Amino acid sequence: MSFRSILDIFREDNWSNNLVEKITEMLDLGSAMFEYTAGVVIEGEPDSDSQVKLYDRDKRINKLERKIRRRVVTRLSVSGNEADIPSALIFTNVVKDAERIGDYIKNLHEVGEMMPENPDRALYRDRLAEPAEEIAAIFDQCRQAFVESDEETAGRVIKRAKALGREFEDMIREITTSQLGTQDAVCLVLVLRFFKRLVAHASNIATTVVMPIDLIDFYDEPDS
Repeated sequence: MSFRSILDIFREDNWSNNLVEKITEMLDLGSAMFEYTAGVVIEGEPDSDSQVKLYDRDKRINKLERKIRRRVVTRLSVSGNEADIPSALIFTNVVKDAERIGDYIKNLHEVGEMMPENPDRALYRDRLAEPAEEIAAIFDQCRQAFVESDEETAGRVIKRAKALGREFEDMIREITTSQLGTQDAVCLVLVLRFFKRLVAHASNIATTVVMPIDLIDFYDEPDS
C-alpha cells in the first residue's frame, strides 16, 4: 500500500483544520512550559508560579489531546469517511508526542528540587544553557514545519535533533567520568536525558511532514 505525505493529505482535507489549530496550541503550550522550566532549573529564576505556568498548561495539553482523539474517533465512525484514515493516523501520532513533551518538561522541572540547596549556577549554565536554547529553537521550527507542512524545516528539525541526541549522550558520558559531586552529576545527567527525549519527540512530529505515514517515528531505521 502506498501512503501519502501530510502535505498531500492536508491539500485535500478540510476537516483537519480545526485539529491542526488544537495541535498548534499544544505545541505552543509546550514551548512556554519549557521556557519557564529552563529559567528555573538552569538560570535559577524564581519558581514562583509553577501551578499556572507549568501544571495548568500541562492540564490544558492533556485536555486538548483528549478532544483531538475524540474528534478523530467520531470522524472515523461515520460511514464514508474511510478516506480520512491517513489524517487520523497523523493526528494520533502527533498528539502522543506533543503530550509526552509536556510530561518530560514536568520531569525536568522536578530536577530543580533535587539540586543542591545553593547550586553552582555557573556549572549549570555552562553545560545546559546553550542546549536549552537549541531545544527552544527546535520547538519553534517543529511547530512551523507541522503547521505549514514545511518539508525543508522538518528535515532540519530531524537532522539537528539527531545530532543533539548524540551530543547529549557524549556529555553524559563525560559527566560520569568527571570529578563532579554526586548531586550535581545526577542532576546534570537527568536534565540531559530529558533534553534527549524532548528533541526526540519534536523529531517524531517533524517526521509526519516528510515521511510516508508507515514510516512516521522511524525516520532513520532501515527497511526490513
